[in-house]
Amino acid sequence: MERFDWKGIIKLNLFFLWTIGLWPKADEVYKLNFYTLYSVISMIFFICSFGMLATVNIFVVDSDFEDSEEMIMYLLGGILTQLKVYMFIKHMKMLKQLMTTLNSDIFQPKTLKQKCLVEPALNFWRIIYNAFTTIGGPVITLWLFLPLLSKNKQFQLPINVWYPYNTKTSLFYKITYIHQIFSVFYTVIFVYNADMLIAALMVYVGAQCDILCDDLRSLQDDQADNFFKKLINSIQHHEEILRSVIISLILYRLALNKHLDIKFVAHIILVTFYMLQIFTYCWFGNEVIVKIEGIHDDARPEKPKPDQTVCFQLILSLTGNIRKDPSLSLDLSYAVA
Repeated sequence: MERFDWKGIIKLNLFFLWTIGLWPKADEVYKLNFYTLYSVISMIFFICSFGMLATVNIFVVDSDFEDSEEMIMYLLGGILTQLKVYMFIKHMKMLKQLMTTLNSDIFQPKTLKQKCLVEPALNFWRIIYNAFTTIGGPVITLWLFLPLLSKNKQFQLPINVWYPYNTKTSLFYKITYIHQIFSVFYTVIFVYNADMLIAALMVYVGAQCDILCDDLRSLQDDQADNFFKKLINSIQHHEEILRSVIISLILYRLALNKHLDIKFVAHIILVTFYMLQIFTYCWFGNEVIVKIEGIHDDARPEKPKPDQTVCFQLILSLTGNIRKDPSLSLDLSYAVA
């Protein structure tokens, strides 16, 4: 059977992260090269700049209550985005190792049935990703160019933050406007694709649980050698799933940060995006929990053979404890590592 390309599903996701300097090509990490230089420029001048400018704006510029509230939201959003960028880069090596593990033999579907088992969840992730892209892209673009379409104010910017020069002159206004366009797009691309990458990792964990359950259901074999070989492979598969769960859990915590509070043209769209974001993590996280609990049921054979009873009792004891306390899966994975 043709190999299943796990990385191909998130290829577009990784491509967008690469374009903003947050995903080195192949299995590489940051090195002393031009891409690293581009990444530093991208993070300092585009992704992290609004947080610094909003901080200065609060203490330098006199503004009314509404504008001050908006600046505080930009400040908090900028700080949270910077923390997310830092944690994302800090765990870059771990992420690259996970990407390599995804395409290893142990994570591959063995049969066409297993391939069909994982397709629904992957298709659902694609729908969520495409929905964000299709709706969010035009809305953010319209919001950025709204000051140019509106002639109420001259030299109006999408985001009114402090700059160390006069933005009311023609040349500096154009430079500032271009900077804000790049900054908003870079920030949104990072936050959005980082969130969806975490969701994809949770989908992969659930898919591997489905594959492991199918392997456990087919453990009963007439040949004892084949049985123990399949059992060992299933245990190794389970260990790899636990390692992936740890990485997904670390990155999931990063996704609890809020997005930059941008004033969209319609506030209902903003609320919808927040609801979709919360729904994404709740849904895929719950899928992982449900499928881990299913491993315990699939590990119980209907008619175990005498030489297989001890092995099945060990599996049932292990999965039963994890089922009662999911945190034991993390402790077990550390012990295995």
